[in-house]
Amino acid sequence: MSSARIRSLKALIRVRKKEVDEARAGMSRALAAENAAMTELERQLTQIEVERDEAEGDAGRETFRLWLPVAQENLARAEDVVRKTRNDSMRVREELIQANAAFKAAQTLLDKREEEERVLQARREQAELDDLARRARPFFL
Repeated sequence: MSSARIRSLKALIRVRKKEVDEARAGMSRALAAENAAMTELERQLTQIEVERDEAEGDAGRETFRLWLPVAQENLARAEDVVRKTRNDSMRVREELIQANAAFKAAQTLLDKREEEERVLQARREQAELDDLARRARPFFL
């Protein structure tokens, strides 16, 4: 294997490493968005519970009854956002898995090629030593 091929593999590994880094950053953003969506969903649920608990008397219950459909719409929107952010997280997670696999495959290929190059170099050196040893021996032995 030529050193040009090894250099090419090293360049490929740098590209794959950059893809992994970008996928990790995307995963971080996706998880942050998912966490924010979950926080908002929990806030909506808590708000409904608080309003329900604070609704006292006929006027309070009537106000709560009028407010509840709006709160349920907000809750449904928050649930949709959670669902979407989870889907995004799963998609980005898959991208990260694929980027890692491509990086590891390229790294494994480079390791194999470098080992082949070391073995070939060792054989060349041994052949040179054998040739020198044959030349140094007296002819009449």
